[in-house]
Amino acid sequence: MACGDTGTCMTVLDWQSFCSNSPPIPPSAMTIGVFDGVHRGHQELIRRVVNQNAGLRPVAITFQTNPKVLLRRSSHGGDITSLRQKLGLLEALGIDQVVLIDFSGNFSKLRGIEFVDLLKERGNLRYLVVGSDFRCGYRLDTDVVLLKKMNDESGIITEVVPPVVRGDLPISSSRIRAAIASGDLVEASNLLGRNVEIDLVDVPPTPRSDGIVFNVRATARLTPPNGRYPVLLKYGQGLQMKEAFIEIEKGMVKIPYQIDCESIEFIV
Repeated sequence: MACGDTGTCMTVLDWQSFCSNSPPIPPSAMTIGVFDGVHRGHQELIRRVVNQNAGLRPVAITFQTNPKVLLRRSSHGGDITSLRQKLGLLEALGIDQVVLIDFSGNFSKLRGIEFVDLLKERGNLRYLVVGSDFRCGYRLDTDVVLLKKMNDESGIITEVVPPVVRGDLPISSSRIRAAIASGDLVEASNLLGRNVEIDLVDVPPTPRSDGIVFNVRATARLTPPNGRYPVLLKYGQGLQMKEAFIEIEKGMVKIPYQIDCESIEFIV
């Protein structure tokens, strides 16, 4: 459980706990996705869930680990955000509960209709918001047309949201990854709706005489290309900030100070 500045607390359940939840959670408005980066397109889905006027609990269904890391790690390139960052962003946008799916062999074999039935039975689903390219289920057997048909039969409202567009192209996590990988941090920041930031909390530091090195590559997260970058270092109690230049080489991030750095935000 995490408590935000508003005094409200977002709860986090794993998928097993969600499915065995008794009694089910209160009537809910849900959105579903990997939400890597929690970019402007994701934010539109979340706003609709949070701002629905039916008094439903806003819930996000997402993944403990990005399925692409498990299925296509060599071609994935790396995640934009850590799980910790993703949860913080979802909470800041007003989500009240997050359900984390472990994309295991058992879950990956679940048909779309079985998945949606569990959301109805255990999550008390009343209102669902998804993107127009949403698919779920074993071998992606359920698209938005079938999803809406199933929910209509149960009296559940399904809102299918068109993509948020920038420069005539949809905003997507893969587009943001490409921008970061090419070093276009201005474009990546515009697509995210905030500056690119790398979480270092779960990255073991390697102290050196001239600073600290973090092996971000080992976390399956993305870094910009090799180079020197202006950043804000966020560290210490109360999250102090310090401007600095960092060096990146092959996913290794070097900061020039011996400080307990929590994250680095790229200045653009």
